[in-house]
Amino acid sequence: MQRENAALSLAAVVDKFGMYLAFKEERKGQLLVRHSVMQYYRQAKNWLLEKFPQHRAAIEKTLLTKGHVLERYCMKRESGAFVDKAPACTKKALKQMIVYLYSTAVTSADYQDAVLLCLLWYLFGRASDLTLLRKANLSVGSGDIFFVRFIRVKASEEQGLSLCPDDDFVTCPLLAIALALIMQSTPTAALLNQLPEHQAQSQTSLTPSTPLIDLIDHPEDVAELQAPKTYSPEDKQTDSAPGIHSYVNRVSDRVTNKVGVAERLTSHSFRRGGAQHTNGAGMCIRWIFDRGAWNMTATNKAFAYVFNTPSEDHKVARVLSSHEPEKAVPLLSLDSETQVEI
Repeated sequence: MQRENAALSLAAVVDKFGMYLAFKEERKGQLLVRHSVMQYYRQAKNWLLEKFPQHRAAIEKTLLTKGHVLERYCMKRESGAFVDKAPACTKKALKQMIVYLYSTAVTSADYQDAVLLCLLWYLFGRASDLTLLRKANLSVGSGDIFFVRFIRVKASEEQGLSLCPDDDFVTCPLLAIALALIMQSTPTAALLNQLPEHQAQSQTSLTPSTPLIDLIDHPEDVAELQAPKTYSPEDKQTDSAPGIHSYVNRVSDRVTNKVGVAERLTSHSFRRGGAQHTNGAGMCIRWIFDRGAWNMTATNKAFAYVFNTPSEDHKVARVLSSHEPEKAVPLLSLDSETQVEI
């Protein structure tokens, strides 16, 4: 990397990697989705720029342009036009769904499904983010702020986000969490024990489908390159057990059909709806990005979490719960008699 054309060579390597991702097939023969392609591309680009900082000024703008081209291609490659996005779940639709779940609940899972939809909306969460949520991750910090710590499975990031009580008890996230805990019939560490467990797959060998982040983090543990296994059409048609996304989609379909929500909501609709609700209140877009863990790079991650999250995330949480962003929201404590009964 000391030659005069080293910067051009580095840009060519990233360009080739982007081409590889654009045509990379998953296990079932489907192309990688746009979000996965761009995540792998940014990880490779940032790692190379940190490895060879002397070439950053020469190629950073070029690599950024290539990334935009790659993203536009991934958006249009499937249908030749814009990709259909999940409709956003408004707070009104969320309230209708939770009212139905509360009013028709006959099992503990019905209350837990209500908190599932509620947390997806308030935490800007993907469905997979809640599979690792434990009771021990709930806490009350200084200033009577209720915190939820969880792991963003897709981005492998740990976050601590604040929640505020809502004046409308139906959409109050703290009430939903309390009801889910009360209705649990057996001791368990998971907050939502009705969800399928997230199975972490360890990479023991290096194949073309091995995530780049695994190679970067643990290069010494990777075996020699092996030819990928071939799957017959019968194998591609045989799916594994339904995962968390399928579970959320089934709950959403079951409830929306009953309450008259026109849009066909998916597991991603709640993440999109919560972000759009906050953006409609005029909140700083950077704060919304931080809460949803969007566009977080290795360079600014520490600053975003340490300096931005406490104050700005509280404001986002207040807006989600229909409060003024600058006004403190007190957490109501239980009286001594109730505490003794609990």
